[in-house]
Amino acid sequence: MPIPTSNPIVVAPNPTPFKADDSVDHAAIERNVEKWLKTPLSGFVLNSENGEEQFLSEAERLDIVRTVNAARNGEKFIVGGVDSSSVTDSIRTAEALVDAGAEMIRIRIPRLTKNVTGYFEQVVPRVPAPVLIIHQMAPGSFMGGDAPVGAEAEVIGDLVDLDNVFGYIASGNVRFEARVRNFVTTDKPFWLGNGLLLLAMSVIGANGACLMLANVAPAECHQIISSVMNGDLKTAQEVQSRIIEADKQILDRGAAGIKAALDLLGYVGGAPRLPNPSVSDAEREIIRAAMAQAQLI
Repeated sequence: MPIPTSNPIVVAPNPTPFKADDSVDHAAIERNVEKWLKTPLSGFVLNSENGEEQFLSEAERLDIVRTVNAARNGEKFIVGGVDSSSVTDSIRTAEALVDAGAEMIRIRIPRLTKNVTGYFEQVVPRVPAPVLIIHQMAPGSFMGGDAPVGAEAEVIGDLVDLDNVFGYIASGNVRFEARVRNFVTTDKPFWLGNGLLLLAMSVIGANGACLMLANVAPAECHQIISSVMNGDLKTAQEVQSRIIEADKQILDRGAAGIKAALDLLGYVGGAPRLPNPSVSDAEREIIRAAMAQAQLI
């Protein structure tokens, strides 16, 4: 499917279900995709922190892309994730993801080099798909205000302006990203990446999102951003207030919390990959109550 051209675009970093023997459950992935196809979710983000990328081999990550690509029946679009500070490895990984079915490549600002500009100037022209730059210097740490900065705001603006860069996913540091917004050209998408900040980031100019909450509440995420874009702050505030506790209680528990929330919605979430534990019964009840308050269940 072609990448959508109208805003807001809302995509989700999708969790990876596992079987009892800890292998990837491709049948469960297919069932989840079938359910997501019936939602306002714009696309799938694969090879992400929410998908437990650090617990997957490269072969497993590529097989997941192939499974989602086959299951989506040409609907929505796939974003493949790259997290490498090596120019050569980033290009090789991006090419493999595109071959597996990804139509866009999400690349983290590299964490192990200060030559961020040199990295993107060498990588972006050689990636065979549009590139989405994400400012996520500490994957797994979604607390927001203390998010580390990977490049100056002016530099990020120049990087997003590069040919073949589709757009940008902001960090949770609203104070910093408010400046970045002024350096990102208005014709390039500027996406938020945190459910707690849906309203705040939309007000400073976000016109799309890539966030965990879109796995479980894609319609609400879309509604908040759309309402702000249309000048209806009252509706955006009402929806944000309703869902904010669900986002916190789910995401505070990482992949285990996201999977518990999916289980409650009838998806296949299951357990995180070993050695990480599932949420306790008490934590599952907290998540269930927060989702009920959010009117998600």
